[in-house]
Amino acid sequence: MSRRRGVGQRVSVVEVCNARQAWGAEFAVMALAAPLADRGVDLILASPLGGDLPEQWQKLGLRHVPLDIPTRQGVRGSDGDSAPGVGQLVKELGTTLRSARKIAKVARGVDVITSSSLWTHFDCALAGRLARRPVVLDLHDIVRPGIGRKLQTLAVRMSSASIAVSNAVADCVGPFGAPKLRIMVPAVDLHRFRPGPPDPEMRRRLSSSASEPLIGIVGRIDPEKGIDLVVRAAAALTGPAARAHLVVVGSPGLDSGDYLEQLQADAGRLLGDRARFAGRIDDIPRVMRNLDVVVNASVAEPFGLTVIEAQASGIPVVATRSGGVPDYLTDGDNALLVPVGDAGALARALERILSDDALAARLGRHARALAETSRGVDGLSDDLAELYHRLARIPA
Repeated sequence: MSRRRGVGQRVSVVEVCNARQAWGAEFAVMALAAPLADRGVDLILASPLGGDLPEQWQKLGLRHVPLDIPTRQGVRGSDGDSAPGVGQLVKELGTTLRSARKIAKVARGVDVITSSSLWTHFDCALAGRLARRPVVLDLHDIVRPGIGRKLQTLAVRMSSASIAVSNAVADCVGPFGAPKLRIMVPAVDLHRFRPGPPDPEMRRRLSSSASEPLIGIVGRIDPEKGIDLVVRAAAALTGPAARAHLVVVGSPGLDSGDYLEQLQADAGRLLGDRARFAGRIDDIPRVMRNLDVVVNASVAEPFGLTVIEAQASGIPVVATRSGGVPDYLTDGDNALLVPVGDAGALARALERILSDDALAARLGRHARALAETSRGVDGLSDDLAELYHRLARIPA
């Protein structure tokens, strides 16, 4: 892999990812590829083969490098909460070293290494030392206290620079790593995500009724996303709002198949044909324009990219006060916020929006205005391009 220098003083950046499926963080990176290219930065993805992530990447005309990253056990005990044993830590260290060597081999052909995956942050930080390349860590996760936070803090300290998507994510990095960290809010393509009329064909795909209000959840189907709470809230709606339908757009995360089956059973029992699980749909801007309200009920949401996409589309949002959400949503101005885990409060917020057209319009209008002033890709792309050029020591 040759480095593209000389003409236009371009910077090559390899995005290292252990995922095979494209989720919020991966789509956020892909949204920046074209504007970064306009600013002299070429993104290259290094990730395992299989799944739809390489396919989505290559559809955009971007380069993909196969990278066989070893499977990780993690740094928690088998119960998911306790500290790991010495044997597990030794095994993880060996895996990290093997992974870092593989990443370093790829990185020697580029100018900058970056990682937006929790599982590859430390590997990339170490690979940067091996390959003598600058490393930028893009932090998207709220990490529980314990050894995981300590390792992330060390990775940030070893990096050339690190970015957090919200204050909640930044708070997971201790004082030792804080000097290397800055907050950069994710952005959306305001040309793709914009207000517009609903599409009858898409509406039929999302709901069994074209005339009733439609509540939408968009994103990965995992217990931490609180989708079961939204099902219960939709079933508790009263008055005219009780006619509303619910659609879940997305596919289950790893090991979440049982959760999806239980959700579908509960939704069928409580909502009947008012609930629909539409699966994964790639055209999210078109989905957004067919929803009347978007819900994010996460227990601990690092940022919530689909919420910003809804706001850019002028769709009112109801969200829990969790994680990074209060950083960019203001209750009563550009969204309605409710306590985490409170199905009753969620139902009342949905009823307010679905029964008050003026409120829904005002929330959507204010959200779009905020997106236009501070959520577009141009500003973020400018900042990232400047950072990559500076670290690579290549003039912009």
